Amino acid sequence: MMPNNLKAFTLLETVITLGICCGILLIGSLQLTRYQQRLLFDNTIKEVTAALDHASRISTIKGEATTVRFIKSRHCINLDGGNFQQSAGKQIDLDRNINIRGLDNFVISSRGRSNPRTVIFAGYGLKKEIKYQMLWGRIS
Repeated sequence: MMPNNLKAFTLLETVITLGICCGILLIGSLQLTRYQQRLLFDNTIKEVTAALDHASRISTIKGEATTVRFIKSRHCINLDGGNFQQSAGKQIDLDRNINIRGLDNFVISSRGRSNPRTVIFAGYGLKKEIKYQMLWGRIS
């Protein structure tokens, strides 16, 4: 029998190295998931803000009031009035994990104005409050 003079990792060193690599991958995948959730949350806020801005402009142009409602059971925003019945943007579907409070009967006048209102977005362990006050088709 010939003696083994080759240098190599022992089984224990290999298992430890593999465990460290798996731990690093797990941390990375958790951070990626958190990043994706944050991205969905931020995009939902931007989408709702854009919808309110759009509704305000349509109300100003058409001279008709628009009512914005968040329908919790379907997780969507409905825009009623301002000729939205003819528009493809009447209903905006949102992520089911994000809840919105403060959009109950949010009315935009025929001049694009609305009363100040705080809208609360919550989901994925995140929460954000935004105060909406629209004047002449712009969120201030």
